[in-house]
Amino acid sequence: MLNRNVYGGWLLLAWLMPALPVHAQAKSEEITMTNTAQLKASALQGLQNKLVVFGHQSIGDNLVNGLQRLAEQADVKLAIQEQRTASASKGVSHFYIGENGNPASKIQDFAATIDAGAGQGADLALMKLCYADFNATSDGRQLATNYIDSLEALAKRHPQTAFVAVTAPLMAAQTGPKAWIKRFLGRQPSGYLDNVRRAEFNAMLRDKYQSSGRLFDLARLESQASASSCTVSVDGQVVEALCPEFTDDGGHLNERGQAMMASAFLNFVSSFSAK
Repeated sequence: MLNRNVYGGWLLLAWLMPALPVHAQAKSEEITMTNTAQLKASALQGLQNKLVVFGHQSIGDNLVNGLQRLAEQADVKLAIQEQRTASASKGVSHFYIGENGNPASKIQDFAATIDAGAGQGADLALMKLCYADFNATSDGRQLATNYIDSLEALAKRHPQTAFVAVTAPLMAAQTGPKAWIKRFLGRQPSGYLDNVRRAEFNAMLRDKYQSSGRLFDLARLESQASASSCTVSVDGQVVEALCPEFTDDGGHLNERGQAMMASAFLNFVSSFSAK
C-alpha cells in the first residue's frame, strides 16, 4: 500500500510539472532531493542508537553494501561490523549463516550463534534465507514452520530482543525465446516453480508476523518496481517475482536494487517498535 501511495504521489507530481515554470520545477526537485536526504540522515541517526543483528548470505550482503553506501552519501558514521560475537557498539552486526541450498543449516546456525552471545544487547535480530534455498521440490510450508518455530524459541530464550522475520528473496522470471520454447515443450521456464515455493514460505511468514510488525517483507519490495508489480502465473496461481530492474543476474541485487532495498531496510529497522 505504501508503494502505491508513493507511486501515486509521483504520478500527481508528473501531471503538475508541465504547468510549472522551469525555475519552479528546478526548485521543486531541489526541495524533494533535500527532504529525501534529510529523511535518510534521520533514519541513519536513529539506527546509530540501536543494535541490529543480522544473519544472512549473499542477498544480505547486498543489503549491507547498500546500507553502507547510504551512510557514506549522508556523511553519517554508522558502525557496520561482520562478527559472530557480541557487539561492543550500536549499529549493525552481521554474519553469514549456514550453506546456500541447505536452509536447515541456516536456521540452526543462526540460533546457535545467537545463543552463543551474538545477540547480546541486540534490539532487533533478523534471519534471512536465500532464493537459493528453494527449488521446485522444496516444501515451502514445512520450511516456514521450522523457521517460525526457531524464531519463536529464540524470542523466549532472549526476551530482551525483538526477533524479526524476513521473507525469502525472489528470482526474476525467465523470459524471451528460451521461455517460449520451454512452454511449448510443456515445461515451466526457469524461476517459476521456485518462486511458487518461496511464495508458500512467505505467505506463512506474513500470516504469522505482519500484524505485529515483526516482518521485513523483502519479497514484496523486490516484486514492486516503479510502475507495476512483477509476477508470474503458474497453473493459474499468480506469485511474486523479482523485478528485472533490480538485478543483473536474475537473483542478486544490482546497484539500483541494493539502494532500494537498503533504504527500505533502513527505514524499517530505524523506526521499529515492537507491538
